[in-house]
Amino acid sequence: MIRVICQTIKTSIIKLSLRMSSLSNQSNRLNSFGTNEEDPIYEATVHSIKNLSPTIKQFYLAINDPLKTFYFQSGMFLDFYLSPSITSIITGFSICNSPLNYSKTHLIELAIRETDYAPTKYMFNDCQVNEKVFVKPGGQFFYQPPTTTTTNNSILLICAGIGANPIVSILRHLLDIHQSNNSPRNFHRIEFFYTAATREDLVFHHSIDLSCQQMIKDNVLRTNYFVTREINDDIKINNRRINATDLQQSIQWLEKPVTAYLCGPSSFIDDIENILKKLDVKKILYEKWW
Repeated sequence: MIRVICQTIKTSIIKLSLRMSSLSNQSNRLNSFGTNEEDPIYEATVHSIKNLSPTIKQFYLAINDPLKTFYFQSGMFLDFYLSPSITSIITGFSICNSPLNYSKTHLIELAIRETDYAPTKYMFNDCQVNEKVFVKPGGQFFYQPPTTTTTNNSILLICAGIGANPIVSILRHLLDIHQSNNSPRNFHRIEFFYTAATREDLVFHHSIDLSCQQMIKDNVLRTNYFVTREINDDIKINNRRINATDLQQSIQWLEKPVTAYLCGPSSFIDDIENILKKLDVKKILYEKWW
């Protein structure tokens, strides 16, 4: 599995990095990538584990951080340093909660999909509550607020499958800003697109619509859900893929200049990026998995 973090402005790629975590020997990472080598590695305790679907589990980690130096931005990941007896591969799992939520709960939320990839397979099948793991936050894909207080762009969030993790973290961060009485809202509108193979894979669907009810009522946020490999009877979920018409209508509703954040498989990102470029979206940031 390769993770690519990229930003596109005026159709030219200006930042590109690869996060290697593949089953092939050439892609197995024995060193951290996307994190600063001088930053500390933190001990964390597995606080709880919950099944979100037959193939996705939710993990909450308590970070041992007596000096209060642990820090992340919405959209970032945690590199995991598992015991050498399990694997020598360093792998990353994207964080789902917002920095504000972490500051209140002192817990990091992850959602991990079952695969045959050694670190993921261990976490999904063998990791236990109260187990100690070692982690380091990092990543180049994260929410980037406007550089001036007068530039309130609209935000387009698009994710596929387990690629929802960093996008949900960004959405939750924007919700925190919307609810805050201490800082002005630094965005105009938000549109959220979430697609998965099956309805049960839309593991954040209900929690998002519940927590973001007021934003939706305020006409600040619209949410859109899609499943591509089954027919469901929920009228709020589309039984098809995201298409160019969906995105064109979104750009019209968002009104302001749009910053797009995408996360999902490589082919999905390529298709969505091509559509957004044709719609003249100038700033596209994405994280690919394949």
